Amino acid sequence: MEVLSFKSANVEITANTAADMANCWRRFRARVGGKAETYCDYRSTLPGSLELALYSDRFALRPVGKPDSHEWVNQAPVFYETATYNVSIYFTNVDTAPGILHKLKEDTELFSVIKVGEHKWLLSVPLSFVNEPGIFELTFRYKPNDGAERTDTFTFRVVSPKLDTKDDYNHILAEINAQYNEIIYQYLTMTLQNLQRGGKSNNDVVWLSIFRNIAKDYEKWVRYIVNKPHLRQSREVRYDRADHIKRWSPLMAEKFAEVEADGRLAQEYFRHEEIIHTHNTRENRFVKFTLDRISKRLTSIVTTIKAKNSRAKEADKVADSELAELDGYVGSIRRLANSSLLRNLRGEPLHSESMVLQKRTGYAQVYKYWLLLQKGIELFEGANAIGVRPIWELYELWCFLKMRQMVADILGLHFDNQDEITENPMPMVKPFEDNNQEHTIFYNCADGSKARLHYQHTYSRRTGEVHTATTENRPDIVLTIVKPDGFELTYLFDAKYRLLDDSRLNKEDRDELNEAHGADTPPADAINQMHRYRDAIYYGSDRQTHAAKEIIGGYILFPGRGDNESVRQRFFYKSIETVNIGAFPLLPDASDPSNEGTLLYEFLTKILTAPLAIDHIKDAIPQKGLRYVNTERLTPQDLVLVGYYKTEQKEAIINNRLYYVPAALGKGSINLVSGFEKTKFLLLHHDKERVLVRLKGDGPKFYPKTALESMGFVPSGDYYLGFEIKDFTPVPGIDPNAYELERKGQQRFTPYFTTIDKILATYE
Repeated sequence: MEVLSFKSANVEITANTAADMANCWRRFRARVGGKAETYCDYRSTLPGSLELALYSDRFALRPVGKPDSHEWVNQAPVFYETATYNVSIYFTNVDTAPGILHKLKEDTELFSVIKVGEHKWLLSVPLSFVNEPGIFELTFRYKPNDGAERTDTFTFRVVSPKLDTKDDYNHILAEINAQYNEIIYQYLTMTLQNLQRGGKSNNDVVWLSIFRNIAKDYEKWVRYIVNKPHLRQSREVRYDRADHIKRWSPLMAEKFAEVEADGRLAQEYFRHEEIIHTHNTRENRFVKFTLDRISKRLTSIVTTIKAKNSRAKEADKVADSELAELDGYVGSIRRLANSSLLRNLRGEPLHSESMVLQKRTGYAQVYKYWLLLQKGIELFEGANAIGVRPIWELYELWCFLKMRQMVADILGLHFDNQDEITENPMPMVKPFEDNNQEHTIFYNCADGSKARLHYQHTYSRRTGEVHTATTENRPDIVLTIVKPDGFELTYLFDAKYRLLDDSRLNKEDRDELNEAHGADTPPADAINQMHRYRDAIYYGSDRQTHAAKEIIGGYILFPGRGDNESVRQRFFYKSIETVNIGAFPLLPDASDPSNEGTLLYEFLTKILTAPLAIDHIKDAIPQKGLRYVNTERLTPQDLVLVGYYKTEQKEAIINNRLYYVPAALGKGSINLVSGFEKTKFLLLHHDKERVLVRLKGDGPKFYPKTALESMGFVPSGDYYLGFEIKDFTPVPGIDPNAYELERKGQQRFTPYFTTIDKILATYE
């Protein structure tokens, strides 16, 4: 299907695709609403006529706007990031072969150049914009027969059916910048405790602090550029004698024969074009500009420090080693500026967007460091340009930062209180630079429980107690909850900027989709990946100190739409309850940020506030081939106290770590057995809920009614035996729900003693 046609005097541009345009349009319009029809602008430096295949015309090509225009604004899209296009540029009355001047060399090389007739050329290329919505510039150079060489550009917008690239995309950037700047500030204030915002001196302090932490990497990447620079091709008209010309065109050869026959060869200069490669590009001029500016500012700061040193007391002076290090940076930067590549270039700031600076190795790193340095204190005002990244990277980071804040809000903790939350902000200074950089946040709760949130955490065969047995695994986000007794529970999350195309659903899933009123579907391969993660990552070590640990579940975060009730009907959400593998929609919403990830927030609240480890693992499915393992040796005759509890008693039992039984002969009293003072375990049961936990093992204690009442219990009798609970970590290796109670009916409310072998006999 042809979706675009642009015609000008010498140039005709067409775009074709085999994609289902109706489906693309339906998904896009569902995402952005009524503004879909006027979402895009098309522009050209050439005057011409534009035709688009639009939904309103049943995707037949129809003229839009006026002929001989340069822009066509407020039009519907025809380019989607989920589709592949064949783009052709047809040139007529063109003297020489035309060329593409795209900012990325690899994209330029995709274009095929074909001569299709006298003075006629065709440039064609398959283009895919996966994960890169935004403005695309198609720039080409050619020479009309009747004019000078020219360069023209046709510009269009690539849209996404998953995100509103005008609103939500910018919203992602704003939220990332807000938290990113907070993290940067934490990083700086770790070493500059009295740092205040504002003022030139403080700006210098901030600037120098940032520079010292990126200096070596900045120099490394400038050296990389010097050795592997970006070059620009250009055609240069020259006049040389015959013996200086290496390549001859047929016309030149014909003229050579004429001149030689006339005997004028020694005096004749032949006109010819030569392709030259120049390093005088705006990107290289920008690199020179950064070196000049950094050198100037660093020299100024060093000069100020030395001047203050001369007047300061000995104890207040900056150490000579520090000054020597700064002088070393000044010298190395000057040497780089005077390298063979850069010495003759004039430094020049960047006046427009450059894909070379955004994506080419070396240039992208220098660009990012320059933005960090240039902004200085402005970093804290949201002015950094972290957004020059593929959207899937931004979405992944945004998901982590959303969870970072959600966990703090749920636990009632604050980032400005290091007793509550601690993190090493350094990895977030360069969040995309080093793929091995892990960022970890530690949450410390008042009740003694803790939580850890990891970004880009790697599990391998060598990662200690928590590891893999085979290949390396790296979920995007890992949440670990540590109970007061040290019991750890781990949840894995992967952020995927993808949706399953509804048109590819099977009948079962399509029926479910319709019943759920169109709630989006996450990619199937991503959910399967979470199954593999949970099976591959496990706990086990000779040094293991806790009774048991487990990967509880794995979950996908994806930009899905649909109200909460519709999502609850989908299989990927229901599976969270059944197998602890599933997906949560987490869609940016610029119009209402409070609506972002409400189901995820609900789930995090549930697992972060659950008082007992059993609340986490009672429904968890152990990894394939594994089961919860008891690290303490059990003996068959170990005594177990089996005791019923009422719903209203649960909180007091947990808070006091105490279970009591009547110490009399009346109703409900327990029949004591030989060795009861050495009882090791307590099996608590209430209806269908059961948990087997450890007792302290130092025997029961005598409790009068008044003592229990002061603890929040409501005893009916006067005297009781109280058994102190060691912790509420379930005893691994034993499923108390498989044990058949030895007392039935009303008798099940009366506590009694049994042994481990009887419980295991039933279980096995």
